Amino acid sequence: MPLNSIIMPYKQNCKVEGEIITRFKIAKLYFAEKKKQREIAEHIQCHHNTVNNIIRECKLFGSEEVSYYLRGEKRLSGSQLELFNFLKSDSRRPKSNKRCLAEAAEDLILEKHNELNYGPRRMFKHLGRQGYDTQNTYTRAKIKGVYKRNNLQIKKVRTVNGNRRPLYNYEQLGAFEELQYDTKEIPDQKSLPEDIYQKFKYSKELPKYQWTITDAKTKIRFLAWSYTLNSSFGFWFLEFVVCWLRAHNIRVRIHTQIDGGLEFCSGSKRKLQIWNDKLAKYNVEVYDTEGIKWKQNLIERGHRTDDEEFYCPRGEFIDTKSDFLVEGQHWIIYQNHRSNDGIGLNGLSPKEKLDQLGFYNAEDICNFPCLILEDFFNPFQLFFNVQKSQNVLTPYQQTSILPSISPALTISFLILKISQGRLDTPSSSR
Repeated sequence: MPLNSIIMPYKQNCKVEGEIITRFKIAKLYFAEKKKQREIAEHIQCHHNTVNNIIRECKLFGSEEVSYYLRGEKRLSGSQLELFNFLKSDSRRPKSNKRCLAEAAEDLILEKHNELNYGPRRMFKHLGRQGYDTQNTYTRAKIKGVYKRNNLQIKKVRTVNGNRRPLYNYEQLGAFEELQYDTKEIPDQKSLPEDIYQKFKYSKELPKYQWTITDAKTKIRFLAWSYTLNSSFGFWFLEFVVCWLRAHNIRVRIHTQIDGGLEFCSGSKRKLQIWNDKLAKYNVEVYDTEGIKWKQNLIERGHRTDDEEFYCPRGEFIDTKSDFLVEGQHWIIYQNHRSNDGIGLNGLSPKEKLDQLGFYNAEDICNFPCLILEDFFNPFQLFFNVQKSQNVLTPYQQTSILPSISPALTISFLILKISQGRLDTPSSSR
């Protein structure tokens, strides 16, 4: 093989013929043509160490078959060229980087992204809240790097024309002017692991339904639970939340949005009017979404958060009613005090947003009590004669709920019972 078999410089010949063929020809010039290394390097315009490395690799990794092709005159076929794959240069990509995550940590983010469809900022918060980041391994910059390297995109649901229209005018909306009200069934096969699903499904101590009221402006959530669903509970819990707000000096007109479920008005306009007539004394109006799910966007998204961050991680620690009351109270307080990326909050917590709006008692409003509705709203018993009720602060049965609850809760119950005519006002007692 003549020396001028490589007529281009080394780098250019690698681009045209390929790196393996170019290096094979260099090795053959040395082994078959007995050319000197510096002579080869000068001719193909490369450093003599490049030629030296090629020859060394052929001596280290070459077999008898490789030596036969290097020293002989026989031409190589495509399949035979694979014998010289060891001549291909190693990747110059760094093996590791202190600014990048380890392979196992990156695989976890890829798995979580496929499962949850979270963005980098929300993924950072999720890993911290779920206990994956015990050693402060995950930072926002490293997570963003994983998204960039793997070209991860968030799947979004768009309208036909691509426009996004918020449900409320959040700039002009006041706190507690718009509430969303809905329920969810706790034992949901699509949301819970099998063991937790079985526990909530068949345990007689644990409630089966969650009642949720969410404020559109601040994203404050008021939660309660029950063993059964009925429209009486639906009305009483809404009335109690309204009394809670009024007891904390909230005087705005409250609009409450519900769906057409059986636990509310069942889609009946006559029943909806009855609710509005009874709630008019609180300056409250209730209206129906008529089954349009996207109008309940805030509360429906909250149901998913309940499953992923409360029932799934904490369900294994809940075995009795006392356990549930304690965990439920912690969950209410945690939800109302953690940062939120919802529209209008920009990373503030609901409590911080309420402070920003000028409410001096934001902490008290957010510390809503954990209620199981059967304990407090029983149509067959009077309010002060409720038996076997249990409070979140006491793990034992007690005969009266009033001594162990906050003054605001007592005032809320008093307002509620006076409005229902179950207690005599001072004027009527005279």
